[in-house]
Order: sequence, then C-alpha cells, then structure tokens
Amino acid sequence: MIAKIIGITLRVLGALPLSLNQLVGRSLGRLAWMTNSSARRITEFNLQHCFPDMDQKERQSLAFNSLMHIGQQFTESGWIWHRPLAQSRPLIKEVIGEQFLNDAIASKRGVIICTPHIGNWELSPLYMSGFGSLSYFYKSPRMSELGPLLIKWRSHIGGKPIPLDTGGIREALKVLKRGDILGILPDQEPDQDNGVYAPFFKQPALTMTLLSRLAGRSKAHVLYLVLERLPKSQGWRMHFLPSDPGIYDNDPQTSAAAINQGVERCIAIAPEQYVWSYKRFSTKSDGSRRRYPRK
Repeated sequence: MIAKIIGITLRVLGALPLSLNQLVGRSLGRLAWMTNSSARRITEFNLQHCFPDMDQKERQSLAFNSLMHIGQQFTESGWIWHRPLAQSRPLIKEVIGEQFLNDAIASKRGVIICTPHIGNWELSPLYMSGFGSLSYFYKSPRMSELGPLLIKWRSHIGGKPIPLDTGGIREALKVLKRGDILGILPDQEPDQDNGVYAPFFKQPALTMTLLSRLAGRSKAHVLYLVLERLPKSQGWRMHFLPSDPGIYDNDPQTSAAAINQGVERCIAIAPEQYVWSYKRFSTKSDGSRRRYPRK
C-alpha cells in the first residue's frame, strides 16, 4: 500500500511544472527542518563532524539548505521519471569537463562513472546513455514493493540495472571489458566484508573496495559526475571530474582514500546539495554501530 501511495505521489509530482515541483520539494525540506526530523538531526551531526571549524551559523545554514535540496531531489525524481525525454534533456544546460568523458570513451578501455549523492544523480543515465551502452549497479530498496517500480521508472531514462551481488560484479567486469560504461554510487557504506576505513573529511568512514577492484582489474577510466541543480528552475549543470590515480592502487586503504578524496571534490562544487542526512559514519572503526541522535 505504501509503495502504491509513493507511486501515485511521484506521478502527480511528475505532472507539475518543474518550478512548482521544486517548490513542493523545498516545502518538504522546510517541514523536515521545522519538525526537527531525523533527517535534520543526522544532517547536523554529520556536518558537525565533517566541518568542526565552521562557524555555527554557517553550519546551520548549510544544514537547512541541504534539507531543501534533498526535498527537491525527491520531487524532481518524479518529474524526471515521468516526463518525455524531449522535455528533460534540454534542461541539462551546461556540461563542464566533457573532454574527460570523450577521451575516456575514445580509449575503449571502459568507463566507470561515479555519481555521489549530490544534486540529482538520477539524471546521469539520461545523459550517459547517449555515449554508448550504459549499465549501473542497482541495490534493491528496503521496501521490496518499490523495487519493480524503480526499475520501471529508471528504464524510461536509459541504462541497464545490474544487481549488487557476485553475479552482478561479474557482469560489470564484462561491461568494462567490452569498453562500455558502468555507473556506481561511490559514497554508499558497504558491509564490513567489502570495505575498509579511509578518511572522509578527516573522519574514518567505511568505504567500498568494489570500485577500486573493478578499476584495477579492468583498467577502465574512472570519472566522477556531479549534476548540480541550478537556481530558479533553470535545470542542471553537469561536471565531469577525473579520478585520483590512487584509485588503482593495490593497497585497499590507499585506493579507498582516493575514492573519498574524489567524493570530497564533488561535494566542494555545491556542498549544500549533498545528502548529508545519509548515515555515512554509521559503522565505527571498531566495528560497532554509531548511535545517531534521536532527539
């Protein structure tokens, strides 16, 4: 029932003009702030740990604006998934660093596109599908009923989902071996068997080893992609950034640190558009679970 309600809500949001759609998103973010929601408390906790020297008022402003953008990311997704591509594609107003992508594709070594949780990463398949065959890792949501809906909605904008399991990893290596494009979210916390601790804003964070393993075995190019939200419903700006060579290092800690450095560079483009409400530090370096504030 909840999945059905979410589906109807996103269809309604998709029917709204983008300006009104984003206004609804900002209203959701404002509500999350005013009600002292868990999203606000987690955001404030993460920002305090990542930017301890930042002025308190500046940090509060960053937290508030982050919630506003998180709300817009949710409502925009409904818009992107349900609008004709001819309406959404022109709203990618500018592409910065596209030469990095062109060079990577021309090498025919395969390309790994890393899209951190910033701006609206749901747009990346729409653009990347125009450069060749695109596959991306897909992790089933906790609400299993949403899984088929998400696959259906995302298929509208291109790309093939690959399950984040052993079979999916084998398929990903085949994708890269063919010289095709693979998408991955580099800032998700893995389980402890598939991650190591590396600095993220100088804080130890359990970081995936999958990305560096794929890059090392395939020798594919690794690029970061940020889809920055423009003001006044103008659309989005894309940024391609090269990865640090350390991603290919055989030492897991070195490569994981390089991954996080790349994510930090992405966040620097628009810190307020990062999803700071994600429990990025939920597993401590001693293996215990961190207790994020509840009140």
